[in-house]
Amino acid sequence: MVYTDTVGGSFSEDVNESKVWKRYVVSFFVSLPFFTYGVENDVLTATSKLGPTIENLNVPWSTVAFILSSIVAAPLHCFVINRYGRRVGIYLIVLLQGIVCVPLLIALTDASVIIQGSIAGVATGGLFVVVPIYVREVSSDGMRGVTLALMMLMAAAGNAMKLLLSEDSMLYLMVGFVAIELVVVFLIPESPGFLVMRDKLLDAQLSTAKLVCLKHDQNFVTNEVRLLKEESDRAKSTRNLGLFNIPKHKIWRDQMKIGLLLNTTTILSGCSIFLDQDKALAQLKTDIDPEKMLVPISLLLGGFSCVVLVNFLERKYLLTISYSVMILSMGTLAVYTQADLTVTSLRWVPIVALAILVISYGVVWSLPTVILAEMLNIEIRATAMGVIYVYSQTVRLLHTLTFQYLEDYIGIYTLLYLCACINIFGAIYAISMIPDIKNKSVKQIERQLRRVPILKL
Repeated sequence: MVYTDTVGGSFSEDVNESKVWKRYVVSFFVSLPFFTYGVENDVLTATSKLGPTIENLNVPWSTVAFILSSIVAAPLHCFVINRYGRRVGIYLIVLLQGIVCVPLLIALTDASVIIQGSIAGVATGGLFVVVPIYVREVSSDGMRGVTLALMMLMAAAGNAMKLLLSEDSMLYLMVGFVAIELVVVFLIPESPGFLVMRDKLLDAQLSTAKLVCLKHDQNFVTNEVRLLKEESDRAKSTRNLGLFNIPKHKIWRDQMKIGLLLNTTTILSGCSIFLDQDKALAQLKTDIDPEKMLVPISLLLGGFSCVVLVNFLERKYLLTISYSVMILSMGTLAVYTQADLTVTSLRWVPIVALAILVISYGVVWSLPTVILAEMLNIEIRATAMGVIYVYSQTVRLLHTLTFQYLEDYIGIYTLLYLCACINIFGAIYAISMIPDIKNKSVKQIERQLRRVPILKL
């Protein structure tokens, strides 16, 4: 069907004239804070920057401060972007990332290291909520998988900078990228989704027109804003969109359960073991990779693979395949991590298994965030993602504080098998419970959702 009017011309002509490159460019530059986050992690986790540790737990206080501050900050970021706009939220994140650089330029003390970790946590608490929401809302249904997956590639690329640059050079790189990001924030348009939430339909049309390089009164633009308005009105028809009322809606509750369970699986997937190369390959008894290149390069390959594969595969299939490969790799690696076992033959097997394991993890580690951003209704997106992020970081904090005890009590060998069992659950849950999301609108996704049998509320 071809839609026409007296002003904008035909809908099909508008589709042909619209430019997708600008949406890709905007998404790329808005995702740059994830690159800064990757570099920042390298700088903050350097041995000289860890500061005092909690006795008996072998956990730096700066790490605890980082996670706690992210838990506190995430709801505040969600409030800001729902009240003042997505661009304001991105600006605050970039500003906080810039502030993190300041303590690095002065003499380090235990207090400054903890403060530094806290500020970084506040920035990260917004980063994993605000940026995915903005990228989702400026991307079309056909391209949003690629644009959202960019955050994995950016973070992995930032993490890999430690292989090329010294600590001081990485600090200057952070400052440079923060400066670029501050400029970018003033050039990007506001999210059309936020403007529709505020009933500023003309502003939403102008913003959409900038993203697709068309006039604001052309049919393609008005149709996109109309669809956003319909999505918003469906949510507002429930009348109360408060935090405690969202779970009362069956579909939204099921969507949140998907997010909760996927995040739990990812955090408990064993990354605390296999991202530590020395720990995972301890039984080789020799340092086969003194530059510690294996994990960062594998993560980078995983991020790149995700950006490519998410354009072709359904999210649930990508998750299931990746979890399955992780299970097989972890089982292989576990055999070579038995206590009192020195590997004397086939020494390449655990190395290859670790590389494949980290690549698979690089594909899945942020897919739960991508899936949530794609599934959730525009009116509840920030609130629901904020709640799930707070939950996931609470689980991460408990896992971080108890991991050393578990390692000492049952050993790496047993932990790997336990984590493999958790990944088996993740693979089964992904293939059976996640709806088809690729190229689907929120309405089409909601129609597929059925009652999730786990945690019936």
